Amino acid sequence: MNTPLLLLHFRLKPVTPLLTAFDLLHQLKSRFASAFRDANGCLGKDDACRIGNGCACNAIFGQQLATDPYALRRFQKPPLPFAFRVSVESLKSRNPSEIELQLAIVGDGISHLEPLVKAVQRVIENPSGQSGWQLSCVEASAADGSKTLLPLSAPLAGFSFLPILTFGELMTANAPSSAKIKLSFHTPLRLLQNGSPLRQPAFSAIAGALFRRISSLAYYYGREELTHDFKWLAEQSREVGPLSSAVQWVSRGGTLHGIEGTLSFKGDLTEFMPFIELGSRLNLGKGAAYGAGSFTVSI
Repeated sequence: MNTPLLLLHFRLKPVTPLLTAFDLLHQLKSRFASAFRDANGCLGKDDACRIGNGCACNAIFGQQLATDPYALRRFQKPPLPFAFRVSVESLKSRNPSEIELQLAIVGDGISHLEPLVKAVQRVIENPSGQSGWQLSCVEASAADGSKTLLPLSAPLAGFSFLPILTFGELMTANAPSSAKIKLSFHTPLRLLQNGSPLRQPAFSAIAGALFRRISSLAYYYGREELTHDFKWLAEQSREVGPLSSAVQWVSRGGTLHGIEGTLSFKGDLTEFMPFIELGSRLNLGKGAAYGAGSFTVSI
């Protein structure tokens, strides 16, 4: 589990009144890709990359399929190599004085750190040039929670001073064994089964989605195939049963809709806790890259 992971924290202060964390997520969804192309210097008139395959835009947003038929069947279409999250405290406030935006960058995506950070800076500015948000600082967090400040006034090309984590570190750092677990979904989770969204997902559906997301990110951007027996894990996940459910279907505007609330499960969770802990940094379900399916874990 050597896939690298960089965790960034952007601290923003709303300048325009009544802006919420969900407004920020909508802005990221609609503007981040073109903001990245702008930051990378390849933005065409149609908001597409004008350079092509050799460009960083293709590395981040191209989602190139595997050429190996076996790998394609197993990993399918790659997810995007990043995931935005907003802190729980920021989501709860209707008129926050500060918002913490988190950005996880996976594997090869880390080599494009500077345009990724600049793209976030561009998103927080309105098209008119008036800033809806004021960026206070950007930090990178280590496995122990300590943070390193990013010098935004200087080029970020040499980022060896930043704490680069790995999937393995996060899967083992905070993964206690437990017979019970509560998952709290703070932004809409949308998992599909036979084309329809699940309104009361079983543990096996959540575990399966985590397996697919994490293994696909590792293969496409970490250049490694996880050696876990996922068929056996899928069978074991069906033995974990529901304990309680307090979820409801919500719409936060645009494509941001799904279930929010808590789901509790009971059973032998030992093999699943590492995936759940890592998944809590990467979100889950449709729109995970842009902040949907954000969840926390408690036991």
